[in-house]
Amino acid sequence: MRGSWAERHVRRPMERLTEPFRDWVSRLGSVTAALIWINVVVFLVQLVCEFVRWPVFERVFALSGAGLQSFFFWQPVTYMFLHGGLFHILINLLILWFLGREVEYFIGPKYFTRLYLLGGVMGAALWLAFNYHAPAHVVGASAAVLACAIAFATLFPDREITLLLFFVLPVTIKAKYLAWGLVALDVVPLLQHATTGVAHLAHLGGALLGYLYIKQLGYGPQPRWLRWWERMTDRLKPRRRLGVRARRVSEREMTPDEFIREKVDPILDKIAREGIHSLTRAERKILESAKDYLRKR
Repeated sequence: MRGSWAERHVRRPMERLTEPFRDWVSRLGSVTAALIWINVVVFLVQLVCEFVRWPVFERVFALSGAGLQSFFFWQPVTYMFLHGGLFHILINLLILWFLGREVEYFIGPKYFTRLYLLGGVMGAALWLAFNYHAPAHVVGASAAVLACAIAFATLFPDREITLLLFFVLPVTIKAKYLAWGLVALDVVPLLQHATTGVAHLAHLGGALLGYLYIKQLGYGPQPRWLRWWERMTDRLKPRRRLGVRARRVSEREMTPDEFIREKVDPILDKIAREGIHSLTRAERKILESAKDYLRKR
């Protein structure tokens, strides 16, 4: 029998479970478009429930400590598809459409889906850490969308973006400065202890996840603390550590031309065949280290 136990009993059932969603995404053209449609449909259901004065929908699917205490364990996922009003959903979906498509194209639909969902879940976790016993509840895709926006800025920090300030005045700004501005909009009210009715902690949780996820995928230079964390986790895996060290030694002994020929060229061929989003984390790291070898040539 071919394949490991995990492949037979975990991967294949999961593929069958997600196959309808993947088929639907292929018809719509992208995960970004699918997420937008899901948010719109759920928002329409919300409006109907409000019109008939049926508050059970938000009580069951919005995020709250009371909901989790009532065993509504799906709330950290479902809350990100609900919204507090037309302006709320409009801003979120505009950001998702203009920035999410680029991120999805670059890292691929599978990783983009994980980025979006994990961003929302991370936002829920950070908000709950400080508000588990509070009577408030949270709705909105802002944490997930902010994860996508920070991911965009991490991938393309110097890309210029033109925004319509107050929907009228065009302003051009680099993605990295936009990211800092979005984060500041949540940090400043928290430092001032301002009561804004906005779940700033959830937004910051999504932003943090967006940055860490892109770095974990191997895009761009990794910060020193993240490299330290990887070295610490490598020590917990002694069997793999020897192989990694031996590989690093062999790479250091290569000449720049040998490194490009044996390590980089196969990756470039793979990009030409399957696209850049098909690369593994290790392959992205090789491309990043190739810059040093090119300087030596």
